[in-house]
This record gives sequence, structure tokens and C-alpha cells, in this order.
Amino acid sequence: MTSLLITVILCFSPILTYADSPTYKSRADIPAEYKWNLQTLYKNETQWKQDVYKAKKLADRFAKKEEKLDNDKQILILLEDYFELFRLMEKIFVYSRINLDVDISNTSAQALSNEGQNMMIYVVERTAWFSNKLQEIEKDDWEKLMKSPKLTPYYNHLQDTYDEKIHSLPPDMEKMLIKTMPIVNAPSELFTMMSKDLVLPSFTVKDKVYEMSAPLYSVYMSSKDREVRKAAFQTYYQTLGNYQDTFASMLANVVKANNFFATTRNYPSSLVAHLEGNDIDPKVYTQLIDTVEEGLPIFHRYLKLKEKYVGIEDSLHMYDLSAPSPYTKEDKIPYEEAKEIVIKGLSPIGEAYVKTLSKGLSSNWVDVYNTPGKATGAYQIGSYDSHPFVLLNYQGLSSDVLTLAHEMGHAMHSYFSNESQPYQDARYVTFTAEVSSTLQEHLLHKQLMDEAKTKEEKIHALYQYLEDFRVTLFRQTQFAEFEKIIHEMGQNEEPLHAEAIKTVYYDLNKKYYGTNMDVDKEIAMEWARVPHFFHSSFYTYQYATSFAASAALAEQLEEGGTDAQNKILKELFSSGGSLPPIDILKRAGVDMSKKEPIEESLKRFEELVNEFEELLQ
Repeated sequence: MTSLLITVILCFSPILTYADSPTYKSRADIPAEYKWNLQTLYKNETQWKQDVYKAKKLADRFAKKEEKLDNDKQILILLEDYFELFRLMEKIFVYSRINLDVDISNTSAQALSNEGQNMMIYVVERTAWFSNKLQEIEKDDWEKLMKSPKLTPYYNHLQDTYDEKIHSLPPDMEKMLIKTMPIVNAPSELFTMMSKDLVLPSFTVKDKVYEMSAPLYSVYMSSKDREVRKAAFQTYYQTLGNYQDTFASMLANVVKANNFFATTRNYPSSLVAHLEGNDIDPKVYTQLIDTVEEGLPIFHRYLKLKEKYVGIEDSLHMYDLSAPSPYTKEDKIPYEEAKEIVIKGLSPIGEAYVKTLSKGLSSNWVDVYNTPGKATGAYQIGSYDSHPFVLLNYQGLSSDVLTLAHEMGHAMHSYFSNESQPYQDARYVTFTAEVSSTLQEHLLHKQLMDEAKTKEEKIHALYQYLEDFRVTLFRQTQFAEFEKIIHEMGQNEEPLHAEAIKTVYYDLNKKYYGTNMDVDKEIAMEWARVPHFFHSSFYTYQYATSFAASAALAEQLEEGGTDAQNKILKELFSSGGSLPPIDILKRAGVDMSKKEPIEESLKRFEELVNEFEELLQ
């Protein structure tokens, strides 16, 4: 049931750090229209605490109802109470989360967030018995109950719960496992603290001293000065290497915890445990890796063209992968202009979609600008009883416009699902979530390419799209293969010390990037800065599958007109979790149980590479 709360956050990096170059000195300086209005959730903290108190009372009352379940009327009452409680908890949790993320240094917000998380654990503990009691019902009696019209609105939840019977434990053991969660999560929390506290030394290039931090590292990797990129790269990864055993111990314990829970719940592997919980056949994961591997020669060809385009005279290195486009005429894009670009770019989805999108962009759905203490990155979060909340750190780059489109895709998915589905069916899993968001990116890339006025602009727009393929389809698949390998090593009781992990990671880089570029030895430590490996195991493959799925849907919107618009709005954006994710995507127009969408995405990539090559001549 914790997934009901976890899935309200999308595209959220668990590492919350301070940004180094705030646009404003304080939130008070930012005009109200560019900030969240938290009073749409709660007028004040007192009102929030009243709901926390109410949730505790509801949880205590629910815990006292533990008894044998034997009739539809009794089960219906419990279901209504159950979802009333979690619907309230969702709102409580969202408020405590976003209240913290606008200023992580605020001690009151930290306390509020901790209280929200503790209440979530409290509620989960006091409702855990319900699933067990449902699973105790004999099969014949269950089949009769499922024919009851009273229970029809809750069919998906009930059947999913009963199907998990083979993976459930006796109530006392379930409660014990819940209590172990703070211990199990310790490696993840240690990674967050270690990443925050890690002191990165400065470096010097051409007598200029460059201060270093995690956010600044990304800035330096985009520097026009190759010596700066190289020095930053070596400084960062050599520093991580100084703590390689510490990071390896954290990751090894994440793997141990995943494998422990998989074994405890009768799954054959951690991979199966993570995927089957979202109704995803594990073959979707493995066929992604296998199919993308077939496309690596095209990827290697692109890297050679990239080398030429960004002006590398010898050979491409790992520190060149984020080298800037030589197109230097890009002006900063004001946020108001970015909104218009996004609205126009997403118009192929249809009038109803654009109307709601425009409303959201002008109604405090987006917290736009960076201030000291604000969470970095971007994400979307929301509850059933609120509008979506989108966090940005907008700097005016074209990549920021793409980020706005991406996160508004999540927001629109949440909005239409909440409007169309009852609470118990409104939440969607990541597998479909990332389709809605990356669909926006495909459409926006197409607009940017179509509207390019010069050859230079066209090449730049095309390069940006190709880079999206690189970092989403290829890089995320590489991450997925890495996680698969290290979990298999753990399951086979092979040592997961630093050197073993580094060897796996380095060999994968050589495989994915090929022989046309230099795979620097320092990249063997990159895994130590990827949050998903420590916080969200077996997550990254969904970025790649979703990118392929949304590419297919973007083509349908281009070719199918109103019929395609209506189908995608209804079957993807409005379906929530009313069906298994593979079925939702089939209805929307793409079958991700097969490898064809990935193959088609690779063909599209090859077409773009060919066009890129022609324009560079």
C-alpha cells in the first residue's frame, strides 16, 4: 500500500542539494505567479496538523476492525474506510514534501516532513492486516465475492491484492518487515548524506582556480573549454574513487536488501519482484537490453559525428559527451516565452489538452525559479484532491524549456487521470508516466527542428534531439543492464566490492560507447553518483522503454489527426491505473510487450543520424 503514496512523486531526484547560482536571493523576491500557492492544499500548518490528527484517528479505528472477512457488505465498508484514509494521507504527505523542497534548510519544514513520513509508516502499519485478511479468503468464496456489484468499483485493487497472495507473509511478519524499513533504507540515506557532505576539491586550469561541487560539475561538463571539462572530470571521479569502498558498501547493501525481500516474498529474483509489482513481464526489461545492443553500431556512428560537430580534433573522451553545441547564438528564453513554445509544441495532442495545459501554466502549478535552499532538478508531485505541483529551477536554456514540457506531461497525466478515474484507479505507474512526459519532448523537438530558420539552427535542433536519444534510450539502458548484472552477482553470492563493481561498470561503458572513442578509466566510478542505483532500483529502464513508446505515439499524432488525439488523450492520459500498463499502452496505440517499438525507435534514430551527417557535410 505504500505505493499509493510513493507514486505521487514523478521524475524526482532523491538527492536534494543546494544550487550554486540562484536566480533570486529569496523567495520573497519572486512574483507570486511564479511560485506555488501552498494554501490550495492547506491554509496553514495548524490545518495540516488537524488532518494528521484525523489520519491517526482513522488509522486507529481501522486497526480495531481486524476480523475475518466473509461478505461483500463488510468488505465494501472496509474498502471505503481504507481509501478515505490513504486519500487523506496522500494530501498530508504532498504538503509536507513540497513545503520542505522550497527551502531544505528550513528546520520547521524538516520537522514537518519527518512528521509526515512517520505518519505514513504509522498508517501502513495499522492497515497491513487488511490485505492479509483478503488473501485468507478461500478461492471459491473469493470468486463469488468478485461477482458482487457492490465491489465492482474496487475490482482492480481487490484482484491485485489477491494475486499477491503467493508473495505475502503472515501479519506478524508483515509488521516486522515494515519496522525494518528504516534499517533497510539506511544505505540509501547514507548515500544522500555522503553525497551532500562530500567535499570536492577545486582545480586549476590556465592559472584560474575553479571551485567544485556536484551542481558545478554539470556546468563544467558543458564548458567550451576542453581542458576545464577534463580537469573537472578527473577531479570529480578521482575524489569519488577515494571513497570507493564506502560507496561500494552502500550499493552492495542495497542489492542485499533487494535480494532479501525478493527471496522472502517468493520471487525468483529482484528484477522479477520489482517488475511484477507493476504488472510488467520481466522479458520487457531483457528485450530492451538485447534490442538496444543491436542498435549500438548506429550509436557508435553517431558518436563519431558528434566528435566532428563539437570540434574534437583527436578522439572523443567521456568528458566530451556533454560538450556544448558550437551553435552560439542561443539567447536566454524568458519563462513567459517558454510557456508559449510549450503550448504551441504540444498542440498536436489536441484542443482539450492545450486548454488545460494553458490553465495549469497560468494557475501556480509551477514553482519556476531557483532560490537558496530550494531542491535542485525538476519533478511533478500531486494528490487526488489538489492540482499538480511542478518544481523547476528555470534558467532560460532550451533544455529548461524541454524540462518544462516533460514535467507538464506528468502534470497533465495526473490531472486527466484524476478527472476521469475514481481515487482507487487514478494512480499510474512509472512505466506509463514516462510515456506521457517523453511524448512532450518528442513533439517539442519536432517543432524546434521544423521552425529552424537556418542550416545552423537546424543542425543544432537535430543535435539536441539526437542527444535526447543518447541520454535516454542508450544511457538508461546501460544503467538497466548494470543493475541487472550486479543483482545477479549478489544473488549468486559473488563479491560486490569496489573493484568488482568498477569492472562491471567500465566494461559496460566500453560496450556501449565502442572503440571510436576513449573510455577513460575514471568513468568506472560514475555509478557512485547515480541516485537511482541507491534509491530506486530497476527504475531507469522505464525511461528507455517510455522514450520508445512515446516516439511511436508522436508519429501517430503526426499522421492520425483527431482520431489519434482522442485515443491518446483517453487511453493514455486519462486511464490512470485502471488497467495494467502494457494494456493501457496497447489501447493508446503501442505494444511494449514486443520489441518492435524499440526497433522502430532505433530506425528513427538512424534516420536522424543520416540527416545529421548530410547537414554536416
